[in-house]
Amino acid sequence: MSDTTQDKDGASNEVNMEWSYSGKALRAQALLFVLLSLILVGGGGYATYTGGIGTYYLPVWYVITGCLLLLWGYHFAVYFYRTYTIRYRLTERHFYSYRGLFTRTSDSMELIHINDVRLIQTLFDRIFNGGVGSLVIFCTVDKTDSELTLQGIDKPKEIFEKLDSLRTALRAKRSILSGGV
Repeated sequence: MSDTTQDKDGASNEVNMEWSYSGKALRAQALLFVLLSLILVGGGGYATYTGGIGTYYLPVWYVITGCLLLLWGYHFAVYFYRTYTIRYRLTERHFYSYRGLFTRTSDSMELIHINDVRLIQTLFDRIFNGGVGSLVIFCTVDKTDSELTLQGIDKPKEIFEKLDSLRTALRAKRSILSGGV
């Protein structure tokens, strides 16, 4: 993330923040998968060791193992997709959203058209996921994304405050330049 601002005497107020989906947002899901895997594999190992499961139920354990592998494969695919294909950029006047692996989708939103910004942090996000959160951007002018949700944002409060202050400053500047209209 980069953020360049000058004081009142400086010539440039250039803002260029870039960030992406944080892999920390999937920590709670990974923890759940680890616990589920340990319970299933540990329970199956215990039942096999004590003689509770004979060779008759061996195919059931193949199915359970296959399901666990599919579950972990899905988790890593989601992790790869989100962390390597979702990007955001905030400039002095625009917000950009980029996503996609095979088909790349890019959206642009003028900050002056953003009506409101909401910060959402669940209990899991604050405790297990390292403080990540989601931002919801409300824009009634933009027909394609009137409500844009940015998930898995690391340091969401910092980005929320920056986005909201830029939006407010731009609206105030336009109001002064246009005579209060």
